[in-house]
Amino acid sequence: MSEQTAQHYARLASTYDELWTYDPDHIRQFSRAMIDALRLIPSDAIADIGCGTGLYTRALCEDLRPARPVLCVDPTPAMLDQLPASPGLRPLLASAEDLASGHVGLPTAGPLDAVIMKESIHHVPDRRGVVAGLTSMLSRHGRILVVMLPTTISHPLFRAAHDRFEELQPEPDEIADLLAAAGLRASVSYRTFHVTVDRARYVHMLESRYMSVLDEFSESELAAGIEQFRRAYRDDPVIRFDDHFAFVTGWVRPG
Repeated sequence: MSEQTAQHYARLASTYDELWTYDPDHIRQFSRAMIDALRLIPSDAIADIGCGTGLYTRALCEDLRPARPVLCVDPTPAMLDQLPASPGLRPLLASAEDLASGHVGLPTAGPLDAVIMKESIHHVPDRRGVVAGLTSMLSRHGRILVVMLPTTISHPLFRAAHDRFEELQPEPDEIADLLAAAGLRASVSYRTFHVTVDRARYVHMLESRYMSVLDEFSESELAAGIEQFRRAYRDDPVIRFDDHFAFVTGWVRPG
């Protein structure tokens, strides 16, 4: 994770949940989609890498009710500070690289059955090394889910933000190739979530730089982009768009 990205999440930590809970149903639907994609069961040993405040991890726990705590891994102390005290959540201050390299060890005995990386893989410089390291921690029926946006997204950002996002975001097929190179049976599927958010609230989200790509712009550039957004959606008090996600999965091969 770059210094700019670390500062982004440290700055957003106290308001992160407020910014992203514009539609609670979206969070619930997403957690259930991840449970379905990994075929999670309560007895699984699960790690959420790059969990942030645990916003989605909490919803997953409420639905799955795992028999042991989900390991909540994040490199930003301010984000983990927002994780509620719960017997179902076990925080671990570490980056994906720390964990995958063994620099920070697993605090629990035994391998992992399931690893989730939701919208964090693009922040990982050494993706090949991280995927290989995490794969080595899996049980004989282990699996990894990398949830990521495709390079072209429907978020109502301004044009320059869309262009910059496309430059920075890896392709889902690239991640699938890394999973396959690590020896996993890899596949890519896509899921769509319908999003509804008040225009005024979305302007606040833009002003708060709710997506890390928005930190790529100066204050004046961001202000100009928000003005572009206001003009484009001046007749729409409510913004609706389809949020498309790639669900990249890797499964330990039998035998």
